[in-house]
Amino acid sequence: MNGNENEKEEKGFHLRVKLQINTDEPVLGPGVAELLELVGETGSMKEACGRMGMSYSKGWKIIGRAEEQLGCALIRRHHGGKSGGSCSVTEESLSLVRRYRELEEKVKQYAERAFHEIFAEL
Repeated sequence: MNGNENEKEEKGFHLRVKLQINTDEPVLGPGVAELLELVGETGSMKEACGRMGMSYSKGWKIIGRAEEQLGCALIRRHHGGKSGGSCSVTEESLSLVRRYRELEEKVKQYAERAFHEIFAEL
């Protein structure tokens, strides 16, 4: 292996693709998808936001904007009682995230191939 090949390996150039679906506002991207996945996993918006290092109010703002743009509920709120409330994701939310992740994977695969063709010298 010559010096140039070794330098290429050390730098570790790679492609990072961020897929975002928008109207005039961002509607669905990696953050919304992760938030919905975490709400589904934890049953709690507060816990999901905490895991993402995001404020609770910002989490609800993001979900509210997405729900408004999409015209459907993404999260069901279950209020109160002794143990407090909880949240669950809707069927629409599950379908949306599944399709987003599928598109994201296809775009990443295409982008990786294109990156290696176009920037082979890196």
